Amino acid sequence: MKTKHLKIGLAIATATLTSVLYNNFDFFSWNKPAVPSIESVNEAARVAHAKELLGVHYRGSDAQRFEGKRSMNEMIHKKVQNSLAPKWKAQARNITRTVIAESTKYHLDPVFVLAVIKTESKFNPLALGRFGEIGLMQIKPDTAEWIAKKYGLSWNGKKTLENPSANIRIGLAYMNYLRGKFNGTALKYVSAYNMGPRNVRRLLAKNLKPAEYNTRVMKNYKALYAKISDNSNMVVASN
Repeated sequence: MKTKHLKIGLAIATATLTSVLYNNFDFFSWNKPAVPSIESVNEAARVAHAKELLGVHYRGSDAQRFEGKRSMNEMIHKKVQNSLAPKWKAQARNITRTVIAESTKYHLDPVFVLAVIKTESKFNPLALGRFGEIGLMQIKPDTAEWIAKKYGLSWNGKKTLENPSANIRIGLAYMNYLRGKFNGTALKYVSAYNMGPRNVRRLLAKNLKPAEYNTRVMKNYKALYAKISDNSNMVVASN
């Protein structure tokens, strides 16, 4: 009789344990870590910066057409994913999250950040420039070290710039610094990112506009919005 009761007890305990495991299976899925979500784009900051960049041309632009669209973060992720070489695609989500987080921090349009990256490195995290610039946002090590200390960012030598997320953090901190120096005048601070603030001031003192680099960035900016807009329309049409 005791043996029979023991068997019944074991059967009930086994069934109970099986039910608990089944209903709480995610607790035991330690081999599948949760994929970090991609934060939403700060829409107010995106729109404000787009207006700063485009001026009177904002009205009717693809940037304006995206007002209020909640899927912007996933569209940016898709663009980053498609732009990276195969060996870097596994980092697309982290890169996207950094772009969006730092854009929110400095009140930037994340599509502008992608335009700068495309102009500077064509999304190659190990790109090397003619004057020693490194990484996605093509920053010189001495400038990067200075801005990292100024903004309290991690710096472990020039190898830091080969880390895509660290490169973006330092690059956007520098862009923010220049934006403040030139009172939010896009032509000036975007150009200064490429040629330095002193050279921009020298040209302005001669009544010359430093337009070449800014033109390339803005061309990529508009092209990226057009591409994202096309993808968005395709998704709507398929639904």
